Amino acid sequence: MISPTGKGIRNDSEGSGEYGAPRGSRVHNGVDYLCTPGQDVYAPFTMMITRVSIPKWELDLSGIAWDSGNSTGKMFYFSPDLSLIDTIVHEGQVIGTAQSVSDEYELPNMKDHIHFQVDR
Repeated sequence: MISPTGKGIRNDSEGSGEYGAPRGSRVHNGVDYLCTPGQDVYAPFTMMITRVSIPKWELDLSGIAWDSGNSTGKMFYFSPDLSLIDTIVHEGQVIGTAQSVSDEYELPNMKDHIHFQVDR
């Protein structure tokens, strides 16, 4: 697996991007990889992009749901290439463009990132 942004894991005053990091009364169920809004986002491994997935309907952010055959999950905070829905993409292939999560959440101290999670 590669970083979908080519960068490391977020850690800022709004929290850690590590899996299991505290989020108030819950824990973070993914990993947040730093990004620059507008940069390419890459497939972290070979997977099928099954659909567009929206992290929160009230925000203008998007992402994908994916299936690798062995597991399923989601990636958020980027504009996916819609021509890739229902196709298999390969590790390192460009799958979209990073969005600004800090602007949408109105948290200027949160570093922009791509959220990656495994659901099954």
